[in-house]
Amino acid sequence: MRAIFLLLTTLLTLPYAGHSVAAGHDASQAMAPRQQVAESILADIDQATWISEGKGPGVIYIFFDSDCPYCHKLYLNTRDWITNDQVTLRWIPVGILTTTSEGKAYAMLGADDPLQAFYENEDNYSRGGGIAEDLATPELTAKLRANEALLARTPTSAVPAMVFRAKGGAPILITGAPPKDKMPVILRNLDTAAGR
Repeated sequence: MRAIFLLLTTLLTLPYAGHSVAAGHDASQAMAPRQQVAESILADIDQATWISEGKGPGVIYIFFDSDCPYCHKLYLNTRDWITNDQVTLRWIPVGILTTTSEGKAYAMLGADDPLQAFYENEDNYSRGGGIAEDLATPELTAKLRANEALLARTPTSAVPAMVFRAKGGAPILITGAPPKDKMPVILRNLDTAAGR
């Protein structure tokens, strides 16, 4: 996890590769492989179905599994952000870890109030998500598969995975749950000018 954070801080302190590329060159060729993956996901992010939380100026997309303890840790570590309207989090459910993950993802995606269903899962977490499983429908299955296809572009397909733009527009991908004391670095470097 420390290596993941070091990668983030390195990417955030370097100028966005696209800004220093000579005319006539494709900016994506100058990006590091992780940045290319992040850019690819962000370019197609509208294919995802997410649960939006918060009203802050910057946006972070988070792929999560209902039964993932590290995803739950990330949820807990972002509560101050939401309470203080510092960021908008778009939680993208996948169902890849356990035999109950998929059914819980269906329960959240198919709920009348997906955010409340998400809170039910996280606020009742105990060695797994706290929401009851639901049955698949063709529509829900298509949404979940689209979410999982975007996650599959990452090097490890691991959760949690955060994708966002840093100041200056640099695409960032972080896999794993950063330590709580490192979370302010993400918030400080989040692009709040890109809009929602």
